[in-house]
Amino acid sequence: MSLSNEDDHNGQHGKNNCDANDNRNATRKSGSQRLLNWSMLEDPVILESCRTSLRENGAMVLRDLATPDGLEKLKAEVLSAPYNESKQYYTPWQDQGDLANYAASHPRNFRMHSSAAFVGRKTLEEKTGDRLCVSVYNEKETRCGIEEKKSCGNENSNANYNGNGNETNRLLRFLSFVADKQLYQSVDENGSIYSYRIHSEHNPAWHFDESPYTAILYLENPEGGGEFEYVPWCRPTTSKDDPKGHEIVQRLLMNNDEDKESGGTYSNDDPLVKRIDIEPGSLLFFNGSKSFHRAASITGSTPRVGLVFTFGLSEGFVNSDSVKNSNEWDPRDATCLVNQE
Repeated sequence: MSLSNEDDHNGQHGKNNCDANDNRNATRKSGSQRLLNWSMLEDPVILESCRTSLRENGAMVLRDLATPDGLEKLKAEVLSAPYNESKQYYTPWQDQGDLANYAASHPRNFRMHSSAAFVGRKTLEEKTGDRLCVSVYNEKETRCGIEEKKSCGNENSNANYNGNGNETNRLLRFLSFVADKQLYQSVDENGSIYSYRIHSEHNPAWHFDESPYTAILYLENPEGGGEFEYVPWCRPTTSKDDPKGHEIVQRLLMNNDEDKESGGTYSNDDPLVKRIDIEPGSLLFFNGSKSFHRAASITGSTPRVGLVFTFGLSEGFVNSDSVKNSNEWDPRDATCLVNQE
């Protein structure tokens, strides 16, 4: 079942996937330094459409958020940085399981191979001259009046919409409105903002995120594959003991006898799985802690490249040591460093 606003096979193009952002909605400023069409995040129609899409579909896609110039600059920055080839075996909860409380054959202890390439926040901050990727995560503006707050759709829905003349984070304010929850930037030294690269030899594994909400700005598409695959809202809590999480792992990964070790093969016609083919420059936003998901494997020589931003539901969110060890987001913490030329 496709829920992509890029290619909706059910004829819902522009209706369910935050696709109210026609060209008329983006007031584009001149200047090569502008990375994103920030005005799109202020449009009341876009705000409500995105909120509805997240609630009903478990994900929202905002097309053409990056300007053409911004897309090229962000992609160039990511591709110029050293990256880490992370090759791991872990469970869908991004740890090594819980043999103390569950049998080895239980879904909680199902381990699979995962591989991808990462550029973590430390490298994005210290090894890129302009720090453009980090600037998107931290972009702020001054909100100066109650009327501006009202124009964003719901003056009481988000504490980030303030009338006190304070600086507010533009992306955070928008995503908090869409989630209908007050979100906070992750302060994890690497997992708060990072880039991933998926090459044809990689096996991106199905998993639950530890961070409650995730946004991905897509920077480059492969020749084939690489779709965002997910099962929306498939567990009601974020607990590793949630039986609904165990059930989805059993259904998608363990009931398939073809390739249990990799965890990368499953029934392509499972009606629970939704797929979105997302174009570069688009922003994907979803609840990764309650929605089982992965990036599909790719074909061809061009990697799938994305810039990931993570958010918590309270201040001070950081990833656990098990999740950090399972990902090795930053080349400086890595075992398989690849230097770009």
